[in-house]
Amino acid sequence: MSEVISRPCPVCGGFNRRQLYHQRFIEGPLCDSYDVVVCSVCGSGFADHIPSQIEMDRYYAEMSKYSYDNAGGVESEWDAKRFEATADQILPYLSSPRANILDIGCATGGLLSILKRRGYEKVSGVDPSPSCADAAKRIHGIQVKTASMSNLSDWDARFDLILMLGVLEHIGEVKKALHLASNLLKRGARIYCAVPDVERLADCENAPYQQFSVEHVNFFSRHSLARVMAEVGLAEVRSWQWTVEWREGIFEPILSGLFEATLEPIPKLDDKWTEGALERYLNFSRRGDEKIYSVIERLRISREPILVWGAGTLTRRLLATTRFGDANIVAFVDTNPHIEGGWLAGRRIFHPKGISERKEKIVICSGSFVREIEEAARKQYGLANPICSILGEDFKHKI
Repeated sequence: MSEVISRPCPVCGGFNRRQLYHQRFIEGPLCDSYDVVVCSVCGSGFADHIPSQIEMDRYYAEMSKYSYDNAGGVESEWDAKRFEATADQILPYLSSPRANILDIGCATGGLLSILKRRGYEKVSGVDPSPSCADAAKRIHGIQVKTASMSNLSDWDARFDLILMLGVLEHIGEVKKALHLASNLLKRGARIYCAVPDVERLADCENAPYQQFSVEHVNFFSRHSLARVMAEVGLAEVRSWQWTVEWREGIFEPILSGLFEATLEPIPKLDDKWTEGALERYLNFSRRGDEKIYSVIERLRISREPILVWGAGTLTRRLLATTRFGDANIVAFVDTNPHIEGGWLAGRRIFHPKGISERKEKIVICSGSFVREIEEAARKQYGLANPICSILGEDFKHKI
């Protein structure tokens, strides 16, 4: 387990904070717990007592779940739609198809492939995961360099646009990362980033506390995102608050923005919205947990043997915070190749192919992938086991 540290506010650098929630996991791949806090100086929200940036870099290099290994590296149709919508935001701000574009944290290069298809040939990416780089080259013909953010200081290349989608919420040292990225910009060039929108987390149904995952350590509003950009000399050109369909029937609030370097003073406004938004999300999550508690209690009392499909954030949180571990869980199931064959809470983690002869009920422990898992169980793996969702039947049927 990685050593955890208390860190300064990733936006303003302040050390005074108010704790709103303590998140816990069992056998978390990065850490077993962290505190969700709000900075008393600027109002930004973030996770405190997290692993060092070095440990986080190592995790994303070795344990990345963004290489889509279970699908041969191919992004889903929902990812493709999101990339198309992102390209629609970006392209009006590019003056030439000869623009040199870099995608930091590009995963398997799906967005870059769409930009290339729209006529932008000078696209490249960087990602800490070697498997992501291999998939990008194999599937899309996109050149992706394997490197973490800290390695960018050695680069000589300069770019007209740098993309950072789903990156800043995962980084402990945000301002350092933005400094490194902005140093790669040509004069007058811009950075586009996208993060979960903390102001609307409570408006999009998903598993309770899902945004407080093992990987999300910063919670940005429009104001805290603009503030951290201003801290490194980047002024907002345009911002968007929009909603994407992450998977069928599951929606995610997204905040994206376009920023450019300036020598002019930029106002650094305090964030008066994040604390209230996080409190609303906590209330939303508490209500969602009530349904889960009733499902867990039925499973615990019945002693019915079950296979739990999903060994990620939701499962590890429930094992740490409820009596889920007292249910008759005979094994876990997951398609993540980094944990398949391992152990969780004393039970083996199988690939779906490894349970083909088993007849126990499957309990899907996921918020975003209930329908996808059920379809894969039936059609891809030919499993006839009874299936239910830990989130309750209402949630399952709604999606």
